[in-house]
Amino acid sequence: MAGIFISYRRDDSQGFAGRLADDLTEILGSNLVFRDVEIPVGHDFSLILNRAIAACDVLLVVIGRNWQTTSHNGARSRLFEPTDWVRAEIKAAFEQGKRIIPILVGGAKMSTATELPADISQLSKIQAFEMSDRRWDEDIENLVQLLQREVPELTGSVSSPHRQADSPAQVLRELGHRVLEEVRQQRTPQAPSRRTAHRWWLGPVMAIGGFLRKLAITVFVIAMVYIGFRLFGDAAVLEQLDRLETRLLVGWDRLLDYLNIQ
Repeated sequence: MAGIFISYRRDDSQGFAGRLADDLTEILGSNLVFRDVEIPVGHDFSLILNRAIAACDVLLVVIGRNWQTTSHNGARSRLFEPTDWVRAEIKAAFEQGKRIIPILVGGAKMSTATELPADISQLSKIQAFEMSDRRWDEDIENLVQLLQREVPELTGSVSSPHRQADSPAQVLRELGHRVLEEVRQQRTPQAPSRRTAHRWWLGPVMAIGGFLRKLAITVFVIAMVYIGFRLFGDAAVLEQLDRLETRLLVGWDRLLDYLNIQ
């Protein structure tokens, strides 16, 4: 049976309780965390809950803002109803001398003794553990440490993926596997896909496009240099540019005459 029992009210903190149970299960193991969703269909609800509390080491009472909302029969809180299961779970844990840790979620505040039934009023005297979305991962780590201090038997139950990931030997082993996989993929010839095989012209088109792009960049650079010389060059530079332009124009005219003759 589970070593940690999670008590919560469905319409108050079901999401928080589920997230808490999942994280604790991942860290401590599924055989150490119990909540009511694990009760098989067709079994006595109260009997299984009482047995679970009797077998657990710690009762985590998840308390949200609506944990003690108004009762259906007009009472100031559902906790005062004789059939309220949350009250029954806490009462059973007190009677059996179990460790109880209130978990405040969603900005909830701890109830005072006058806001609780007499048989569970001592819950208000227990230091609560607060958890929030912003620091959830850090809160989970601190809660696990707290549980391990309360129940030393849980220390050896923590799963060790994080410690293995931090091990130098494990890191080197994983790196070696990645390198071998990369070499294997490079040696294996990759067959072209059917879609790429039909597009035989794609390579030449991309080559021509690359050439035109480089040519355009070269022309742009030359033009910028020429404009710079024209704007900031002295008389000697301008004279050289005039001679160069004249030679280019003469050469261009000869080329046009040659093409017209052909």
